Amino acid sequence: MHPPVRRAAALAVSLAAALTAAAPAGAYNIVPSSNGESWGVQDAAAPRVDTGSVRDTTSNALRGFGGIRVRVSTGDLRNGELVRGFGLRFDPPERFTSTRSVDLGGVAIARSIRFNRTANWGRWLDAFHNTTDAPIAVDVAFGGQTGIGNASGSTNAPVVETSSGDAAVTPEDSWALSRVSTAPLAQGPSAVVFGSPDPFAGALARMANFLRDPFGAAPAASGHEANFVGYQHSFTLQPGETKTLAHFVVIGTSENASTAGTQVTAVRGAAATLAATPSLADLTKAELCALENWDLTAAAVPAFDPASCGATPPAVKLPPAAEEAPRTTGSPYDVVGKTIGQLQADMEAGKTTSEQITRAYLDRIAAYDVGPWGFNSYTTVADDALDQAKAADAARAAGAKGALLGIPLAVKDLLDTKDMPTTNGSLVFEGFRSAKDATQVALLREAGAIILGKASLEEYALSGHYSDSAYGQVWNAFSPSKSSIASSGGPAVATALSLAAGSLGSQTGDSLYGPASAASLYTLRGTDGVQSLTGAMPLTWLQDYVGGLTRSLPDLADLLNATAKTDPADPLSKATDPSKRFAGDWHDALDAGALRGKRIAYYDTAFVDPFGTTDTVGAQKAALRYFEDAGATLVRIDAPPNGFFPSWTTGDRAFTGWKVWIDQHPESPYQDPREILGSPKRLPYRRLANGYTGAGAMTDAQQQAYIDWRLTTAKQAIDSWLDNPPNPVDADTGVPSPGPVDAVAFPGLRSVVSLNDGGSNAFGRGDPPTNGLGGPSVAFPAGVNGFGEPTNLQLSGRAYSDKDLLGYAYAFDAVAKQHIEPATAPALAYVKDAEPPVVEQSAPVAPAPAPLPAPAVPAPAPAGKPALRSGSVAAARVRLATARSRGLAVKVSTSEAAVLRAELRLSAAAARKLGVPRVIGSVRRTFTRAGSATLRVKLTARAARALARSRGAVSATLVTSAATPDGRRSSRTRKVVLTR
Repeated sequence: MHPPVRRAAALAVSLAAALTAAAPAGAYNIVPSSNGESWGVQDAAAPRVDTGSVRDTTSNALRGFGGIRVRVSTGDLRNGELVRGFGLRFDPPERFTSTRSVDLGGVAIARSIRFNRTANWGRWLDAFHNTTDAPIAVDVAFGGQTGIGNASGSTNAPVVETSSGDAAVTPEDSWALSRVSTAPLAQGPSAVVFGSPDPFAGALARMANFLRDPFGAAPAASGHEANFVGYQHSFTLQPGETKTLAHFVVIGTSENASTAGTQVTAVRGAAATLAATPSLADLTKAELCALENWDLTAAAVPAFDPASCGATPPAVKLPPAAEEAPRTTGSPYDVVGKTIGQLQADMEAGKTTSEQITRAYLDRIAAYDVGPWGFNSYTTVADDALDQAKAADAARAAGAKGALLGIPLAVKDLLDTKDMPTTNGSLVFEGFRSAKDATQVALLREAGAIILGKASLEEYALSGHYSDSAYGQVWNAFSPSKSSIASSGGPAVATALSLAAGSLGSQTGDSLYGPASAASLYTLRGTDGVQSLTGAMPLTWLQDYVGGLTRSLPDLADLLNATAKTDPADPLSKATDPSKRFAGDWHDALDAGALRGKRIAYYDTAFVDPFGTTDTVGAQKAALRYFEDAGATLVRIDAPPNGFFPSWTTGDRAFTGWKVWIDQHPESPYQDPREILGSPKRLPYRRLANGYTGAGAMTDAQQQAYIDWRLTTAKQAIDSWLDNPPNPVDADTGVPSPGPVDAVAFPGLRSVVSLNDGGSNAFGRGDPPTNGLGGPSVAFPAGVNGFGEPTNLQLSGRAYSDKDLLGYAYAFDAVAKQHIEPATAPALAYVKDAEPPVVEQSAPVAPAPAPLPAPAVPAPAPAGKPALRSGSVAAARVRLATARSRGLAVKVSTSEAAVLRAELRLSAAAARKLGVPRVIGSVRRTFTRAGSATLRVKLTARAARALARSRGAVSATLVTSAATPDGRRSSRTRKVVLTR
């Protein structure tokens, strides 16, 4: 790293005393409460979001809450963004402590968190220290996300109560309660206690929309944005002064019909108690004297006299600030916003060299991608990047040419690279290095490209909403408090921020078009086999696709020219044979007149945000006019009827993909996909509680049948839909307009992007229905939404119409010109002869420790039988399409320690008829305390085969029972129906 050059003032250690010695670094630490809830805290452990917010709770009372957004009058590039990088250390069983401060415009910020696990509340203490010699005005918004969905949704949780008895939060209030609108509540209620009310000088300044504008826009009264609440306090820090803010958050658990209203009452009561007598006695005198939002003359703290603070209060001790690289570069060439074509032209003209370009990207990575405010778009940066660049310059001097010669590119960290580790975003592959490059990586090297580094991804590429790697979660390039969207967030953000000239990502569902939309980029999910999958770690075998992410369509054509080659090792590539089918230059498809006379279809229901907002889909729908401006006819069609597109359900394609990968990687430490899929080293919320229990690999016959299905049936269905679209009408006149269409337009993202610290859906997702069939889709920028965030459109077409789609997108782009550049990572200042940076690499962390036990419930154990609730049966009708598809999910809970058992029983007559025992499935689970869980009752193999052969439905009885250690028993029964 560069040496630090900003404020050298030392800040002594600790914001709050730790109760115990620090635990080893774990991953996503969880604190259980006595009411059955758990708080999942975003600390410095993997995925290293490190905001101190609560990712989620058991009953989803919070969905990314407890973060702070801070604005300072001195100004800063990260002003108003979600603060992170505290190095939050978990001090079991219930505290989190900053190990470093975060600097924002001369204000050092640190925080500590304490949970009361028996009273079901948490307390956030944030400290702000002015490190300059001038006063600084500070605005702090504490809050986040309490629910998700539109106003009528069952998971929407706006503020509905305050301490003054209404739903309007004002400075006269001290607490506010959020919950869904009806009881019983499937989602737990929550309350925020934000300090002493007016006329106290430090009372709440205002409440704002934590997502849209935490210091400006008023909170929404209803709808999705009503879930994002921020409680703002404002104050001025004198030189050397420190002030603290303390907020309490109370959570309740879900309710059922018999307990409706009880959780709201409990949360309301706890909030009122904390407002009157805040639990602050464990704070230091300095922290109490600096407290800004509590009137400690009214809300007394035992053994503390506010008068004892005096005119000069004792100094609050904060941990030292983290070092940050200077925003300077040793390269005289500015790469910001440059396309691959521009870089190549400047090298050919002698204006720059590959070494200067590569150095510029490395300096930008050091300045913007690492450290407390880093975007985390890379997991590994090549240590020989400059050597690669020098070799490219030497090749050019010797007469070599090529569109990618000397161009630095990033590749998603699930693609094999022989010179760097391939981690798949997971500790499961920590240190693994493949023996050879992935096919597409090798082709890029052959074309002269520099493989600058491995771009971060969501672990196993599993999420369509975040890029939450064990090496650091990726942040949005345009809105650094928000998600980068889906598993290719790293490649997209690296490209958008000019930390690479372009990149390779991958898509199974939305992980090319989603990140591209959030970063104003271009991408093609080509027809199956157009680009090779060999050397790519799998998510869903053969549905995955590895493709480019670029800032222009000519750049995308450059990547396709290099990588759209036939690979005999990839069955889909071998069958598609792109070297022949797509022979010639992909640039030839880039025709500004390509849309003239074409028919572009869309349907209204694709442009509907599931959260009920219109900012994004409205902007995208308005952008459809550019198709007409470019010469096309817009055709409105009906949505595809249910069942129009075929699906494939046979076999476990994730397991099969890993089996194929293991066979191709004898250097791998793993011999069986179960070791990978069931590994305890995965992120905690991605682990399989009981290891891998699936069906295993597909047979050779099933694999070949699936390949044939993708190449024929799936592609024919796409072609048939475009040849015979349902009820086509002219979009302008509404007059019937029969006949085939050339492509169908879809939105990229259907909503605003959400914050990056929660566990809920980060945006309104809407994959094109052709996505899983392996048809081509091109995505391209289409304006901005009401937040100023970039949005995309997609065009889906017939199988092997990839070049046509690229041409349509180019024609759209020629008139629309909707690509925009982010302002979050501006050009660096040039410093001649500056030393090259050493880019800090992400260090591995240890696997998560064992979960903490929940505290004992203070109430005495109930007398008589143990209270047993069988809860809801997840599927009362169990479909038995195959003998492997068997089982029943049952939610059970108990009021005390007990052995719970669930059995599926047939009548004696049914058992004789099927030739099986009466008990055809059972499961047992020991509860060491009160709690709830979902028990999965599996049918025996014999019973499953018998039921699969049977005709008609079979009635069975589900019996749940509980037995306590002292011999008390209770049981419940429920009828279920088993069908084929």
